[in-house]
Amino acid sequence: MSGGTGAVDAQPATTREAHGDGYQALLRLSALDLRPLPTAVPSARLRARNVLLAWRLTHWAQDAELVVSELVTNAVRAAVQAAAGAEPEPVRLRLSARTDGRETCGVQVEVWDASDREPHRDRDGTRTEPGGWGLLLVESVSSRWGFYSTTGGGKVVWAVLCR
Repeated sequence: MSGGTGAVDAQPATTREAHGDGYQALLRLSALDLRPLPTAVPSARLRARNVLLAWRLTHWAQDAELVVSELVTNAVRAAVQAAAGAEPEPVRLRLSARTDGRETCGVQVEVWDASDREPHRDRDGTRTEPGGWGLLLVESVSSRWGFYSTTGGGKVVWAVLCR
């Protein structure tokens, strides 16, 4: 996820997997690099909305936009902090959906940033200052979420939306 630049087309089918008895799963993928600027979050939200519209997954659009907004906001902050005054690395957004040919099994949002710092959330809900609630929101609308460090540095924070 940490390599490359630019956008990957949001149109269907980058991968098909054949299974026994003729079953096929279809993976849809969209990727976008964003400069860590104030416009990154609204651009990422718009991308998520348009991709899910193109994939005919509008029932997940609102939750996906919220998750994208929170994860990209955190990633932009982390990228700027990791750069320590130098030019920050881009933030990378990836959306994917897997279908079984009849219905979509889930939408996954992944956001990469150059920081190695683990994401932090207010576990007990006692935080009173602004900020710090994003991962609680992500947790409340997603089936599961997490993060992992990447080989070349940085981390990916991900969330899965499914019914």
